[in-house]
Amino acid sequence: MALKKTKPSIPPIKRYCRGDRLPVQAQQIWMILTAFVMARQLFDRSLEKTIEYGHLAELMGYRDARAGHMLSRQLGIVGRFCIENDLPPINVIVVAKLTGKPGPEVLYRDDRTLKDEQRAVLQEDWFALRPPTTGTLRAVMERYALTKL
Repeated sequence: MALKKTKPSIPPIKRYCRGDRLPVQAQQIWMILTAFVMARQLFDRSLEKTIEYGHLAELMGYRDARAGHMLSRQLGIVGRFCIENDLPPINVIVVAKLTGKPGPEVLYRDDRTLKDEQRAVLQEDWFALRPPTTGTLRAVMERYALTKL
C-alpha cells in the first residue's frame, strides 16, 4: 500500500485589526504610507504630499479620526526602522490637522530638516523594498524602548 503524500497546508490570511500589538500596527502603517507615497509617484503628482494622523487612523480601521493621536509609538517604530536602514523616515509625512506638521517626537537623519526628509520620502522607491516583518519591527521597538513613549 502506497503512502499518500500530503501537501503542506497554507495558513489562512491574517487581517489587521484594532487590537493588534504595536509591531503589527507598525507594519500596517508601513503598508499604508508606502502605498500613499507610491500612488503619488506613479499615478498622480497632484495628490497630497502628507497624510493627517486622523486619516491614517481611519485607514487602519479606527472609526474615529481622533484615534490618530494614539499612533506615536507605532510611527516611532517605523521611523526608527527607516533611519536604521539609511532610508528617509517615512513617518515624517504624517501630520497634525491643525499645524500641518508631524509631532515633536519625529526624528530626522543627521543634518536634515523636515522639508529635506519629506522630499526624500516622496522620491524614494518604496515598492523596491520588502516590507519589514513584525519580528523586525518588534526588535526595533525593544532596542529603542518604544513601548512607553
